[in-house]
Amino acid sequence: MKLNYREKVILGILLAVVILIAGFVGLVKPKTQDIEDDTALRETKRTEQQEVEDKIAQIEPLKKKIDNTYQETNKFAGDFVPMEEINDTFALDQYMREYAEESEVKILKLEVEELSSTPLKYYYFTPEVLSEDLFAASDLNGDSQAAFDELSAESDSLSERTEEEVVGTEYAVKVRGTRENIWAYMQAIEDIGDARIISSVKFQDYSFGESNEEEPVAEGEGETEVDFVVSFYSVYEMAKPNTEAD
Repeated sequence: MKLNYREKVILGILLAVVILIAGFVGLVKPKTQDIEDDTALRETKRTEQQEVEDKIAQIEPLKKKIDNTYQETNKFAGDFVPMEEINDTFALDQYMREYAEESEVKILKLEVEELSSTPLKYYYFTPEVLSEDLFAASDLNGDSQAAFDELSAESDSLSERTEEEVVGTEYAVKVRGTRENIWAYMQAIEDIGDARIISSVKFQDYSFGESNEEEPVAEGEGETEVDFVVSFYSVYEMAKPNTEAD
C-alpha cells in the first residue's frame, strides 16, 4: 500500500507525537517524581536543621544553668565540715585541740565516733495551745486563731519536709578549766560554723567551786570538768560538671 504525500505528512506528525509522549513518559515524568522527592527530602532536612539549631541555641543557657547550680551547691556545701577533716581521726583531734589551747582549757579525754549516715533534723519552735476550750471561748473574733496559725506556719511547713541524709560523727571531749575559759571554749566551737553543733554539755560542778563555803575561792579561779559532745555534719563534694565537652 502506497501512501500519498498528505498521508505521509500526517503519519510523520503522529510518529512525532508518539515519540514526544514516550519521551515525556520515559524521561520527564521520572524527573518530575525525582523533583517531588527531592523537595520533600529538602523540607525534611530543613526541619532537622531547625531542630538542631534550636538545640544549639539551648546549649549556652543550659550550660549557664548547670554552672550556676554547681556554684549554688558549693555555697551550701561550704557550710558543712569538709569530708577530709572528719574522716581522719588524728586530723580531727588536732583540729579540736587548737580551740582548747586557744581557750586555755585542759583536755582530759577525747573520743570520736565512726562516720555514719544521719538525718539532718530541722530545728523550729512549735506553738501549743494548753486549753483549746478556753482558747476558743476567749477568741470571739478569730484574731487569736489567726495569730496562732501565722505563728504555726513555719513549724507546720518544716515538720512536713523530708529530713535529708548527711554524713555525721560525734566528738566527745572532757575538758577542765575555769568558768571564763570554759565559756571561751564553748564560744569558739559555736563560732566554727553551723555544721558543728554542741549537742550535749555536762558540768561536774556548775558553780566552779564557789558553792564550797568551807574553802571559798576567788572569782574566776575555780575549775571544774565539763563533758562536751560536738556533732559534725559533712556532705560529699560535688564534681565540677564538664560543660565544655564537645
